[in-house]
Amino acid sequence: MIKSTNPSRRAVVAGLTAGGALMAARPTLSQTPSLPPLTLWGKLPAVEDVALSPDGKRVAMIMDKGGERAIVDYELATGKASAAIIEGDKLRDLMWADNEHVAVVSSNIMKDVGTQWEQWFGLMMNVPAGKRRIMYDGIGGVNSTVISGNINRILTKDGYRITASSWKVPEGVNMVNSDSGGNSYNENYVECLYYFNPATGRGFKLDEEARNIDDWVVKADGRIAARSEYNDDQGRNFIVRMKTEKGWNEVYRVKADMDRPSLMGLGRDGESVLVGIQGGQKADTYFELDAMGKVTPLEAQGVGHYPIFHPATRALAGFGNAGPIDTYTFYDPVMQRLPKLINGALPDSINDLVSIGENPRQVVVRSENVEDAGTYFYFNFTTGEFKEIGSSYPGLTAEWIAPRSHITYKAADGLDIGAWLTLPPGGKPAKNLALVVLPHGGPESFDDARFDWMSQAIASRGYAVLQPNFRGSSGHGKAFTEAGYGEFGRKMQTDLSDGVAHLVKQGIVNPKRVAIAGASYGGYAALAGVSLQKGIYNCAVSIAGLSDLKSFNAYLSEWSNFDGNSYTMRYWKRFTGEAGLDEVSPIRHVDAVSVPVMLIHGKDDIVVPYKQTELINDALTKAGKPVELVVLNGEDHWLSREPSRVQTLESMVGFLLRHNPPA
Repeated sequence: MIKSTNPSRRAVVAGLTAGGALMAARPTLSQTPSLPPLTLWGKLPAVEDVALSPDGKRVAMIMDKGGERAIVDYELATGKASAAIIEGDKLRDLMWADNEHVAVVSSNIMKDVGTQWEQWFGLMMNVPAGKRRIMYDGIGGVNSTVISGNINRILTKDGYRITASSWKVPEGVNMVNSDSGGNSYNENYVECLYYFNPATGRGFKLDEEARNIDDWVVKADGRIAARSEYNDDQGRNFIVRMKTEKGWNEVYRVKADMDRPSLMGLGRDGESVLVGIQGGQKADTYFELDAMGKVTPLEAQGVGHYPIFHPATRALAGFGNAGPIDTYTFYDPVMQRLPKLINGALPDSINDLVSIGENPRQVVVRSENVEDAGTYFYFNFTTGEFKEIGSSYPGLTAEWIAPRSHITYKAADGLDIGAWLTLPPGGKPAKNLALVVLPHGGPESFDDARFDWMSQAIASRGYAVLQPNFRGSSGHGKAFTEAGYGEFGRKMQTDLSDGVAHLVKQGIVNPKRVAIAGASYGGYAALAGVSLQKGIYNCAVSIAGLSDLKSFNAYLSEWSNFDGNSYTMRYWKRFTGEAGLDEVSPIRHVDAVSVPVMLIHGKDDIVVPYKQTELINDALTKAGKPVELVVLNGEDHWLSREPSRVQTLESMVGFLLRHNPPA
């Protein structure tokens, strides 16, 4: 029997009051204006990244507080909340370091001599006490407090500790005259793994190695189990070594020109380790390795898996399946019951298991359905208690959540393409609608059934929105991803327009009212739709999109130390092909553009450099084509800052309304 300490799903958290109490209920329908402002969708989620403490008594989360992103510590029993703001940095992730301290990962963009890079930092915060410690602060030989990953909680004989990896000067080496220029890494450094006391910040070395370390696996008690290595310059071998009493023992080696495996954690018995390949021709392959090098393949239902580890033992407990709706395969007998318990408590919803206490019957779930854009709940399935924690979009009432459904259609060559179709809210008949095609980024990614702020905002203005999972997308099996190799700007592009033709044939879409918009690869597809293709789209919006594949390859090569055959370059060439880049580069076809184009790009983007938008803007302007440029100062590739998201949404939707009006 589940008994609620907060029974109304509508009475959810929207933010923090000045006094720090969790307040602000979701508005009723009568409070909602006839047409809500786009900021309702463009604002960052009011609550995200909710994490449950090991003892299950508190949650930490990222929330909005007066327009700033805040770390919030919330006591479940009392409702007492405290908040802390990290000014300037972008909050990327959080977890509990122990039952009092939250480990927070933040990042910022560094600039030096025309080069930009993103640096990541680890903090350990006692939010109610207002105290924080920085990982690697004061560690000898560390050039800066930058971290590289391997964030895990362990329980040593002295209490909980948090691990993190970084780079440091080898012991006994004088780097006073190093020419690193303050950057976090140079070729003289070695990789290191430390654990830190959350209360004092004091760090202790677990390992240090001059080889190219990919990952470490640490047991729950703090002992190192294994580490993996990969050197793209020498041999391209992926190697796993396990720690023994006599030292490091190599148990696995494979040539990995592509589809590099990853060392992911402990195996089911807590002694073996888990290796996975999550992309490319061997995607969704997992196996365990024991100390003798024995390989035990693992299978789970569905595609697009990710491992789930027991919160106390750190052993593999099962897999989630990141498909259209998450499903789970659990080995742990207690956790096997969780999906049924959660879905029974929250029926007819998409329920994602986001955090688990050391007692795995204590969980945090994010749930959404046709009336709810996403609410976080705490459950204790031992006592039967549950509590609403907060809503991602507390101002968004049910009447403004647009209906979303999955469709399939045939590409021109007969390949089945799945897509998500979002229709205008309010029950408007799905007939002769204006359409916005919104392809995802990646391109090896996918759209799913979950609430999508951008497509929902566009639909709110009367549009149908089509999000095809075109060939090359992930989440649909290895063969489907492979079908995209060499099809960048080719069949990957026509998969989108084939979806338009399908909706026109069904009578859902007016062929004279079609536009295309997207971010990253989707931004490239938007440009390609009006340069490589003609007569389909009335306008295009490119957000951080590629325009010149040759110059982009040069950018990637520079980031790879001018290695034109680096792992990154080889991966990219799978999709673009080796030759014919000009044929599929929109910048080479500006003369064919006959409709308005909007370009939106963050100046701090290090994934797709701002130069890509600058080049196509100059080319279109020189050719006398109608083009609008929106510059997002201080913004990265991911639209991480709320003002940029709002600016992007308002600019894009205004442009669509002018050049592809819904009626």
